[in-house]
Amino acid sequence: MKKAFKIIGWVIGIFLIGAGTIFLVAWKSPAFYKVQKRSPLEQAYVTFIRYSGEHPRPYIIETQGAIIFGAEHTRNPQHREIKMIEEKWKTLKPSIALVEGRLGFLLPGLMDPVANLGEGGKVKQLAEKDDIPIYNWDLSKEELAIQLKSKFSNEQIALAQILQPYFSQLRFGKPSSEADFLQPFFKRAAIVGLEDSIKSVQDIDKVWKKYFSTIDWRNVSDETTLPGYLNDMLAVTNDLRNQQLISVVNELVSKGERVFLICGSSHAYCVGPAFKADK
Repeated sequence: MKKAFKIIGWVIGIFLIGAGTIFLVAWKSPAFYKVQKRSPLEQAYVTFIRYSGEHPRPYIIETQGAIIFGAEHTRNPQHREIKMIEEKWKTLKPSIALVEGRLGFLLPGLMDPVANLGEGGKVKQLAEKDDIPIYNWDLSKEELAIQLKSKFSNEQIALAQILQPYFSQLRFGKPSSEADFLQPFFKRAAIVGLEDSIKSVQDIDKVWKKYFSTIDWRNVSDETTLPGYLNDMLAVTNDLRNQQLISVVNELVSKGERVFLICGSSHAYCVGPAFKADK
């Protein structure tokens, strides 16, 4: 019996050591950067309604003290823009990096950062290598929800925020299980107090049919125009996020930082006027 307890103790000990090692080594999502003072230039952008999508990809802004790299969203480590990110990084030698959205779990050395996290994973890898701070330039879901409430209902906000990752995932293929994929995102309903109303795929189906009776959300991708109010919300959301991007970069540059920011190409194009972009 003592021998059995000893073996169990060893197994538990090894498990705890392994779990602790993974926790210490695994990448964590960067914290949101908190803007201390809004930039007067944050209104100098192309609104999403006026955005045509007609521009080079990637779309890169190089200004004094900053590079805003507007990427094609990719999880292909061999994509041409990954090499371009490395080259621009070497040119700038940034003192701080900023990524778009929350990066997921990754074990460096065992998991490819681009294949698992996209171009943001590459920037995280470079920041780790150079030991510089990295932040999320985006608005948190809580901040975004507060600003959206003047135009949309709590139910509309919750439905959109839960399904947004799914709409983006369809660029790379459908998940094998919608329920498993969405499980981590149902908690977003709590942001607007609907955690007891939208907590399953069945709840999503019920709410979705109120707004889109002839469309199956399982086939909706953000590569194309989103249906109904979702596209209106996307326009407002992107404008708010672009204002945030402008303020973040201007604040950090004013503090003497060399800023490398990764974002989607549409964001880079839309904020161009604030940085007098000519490329």
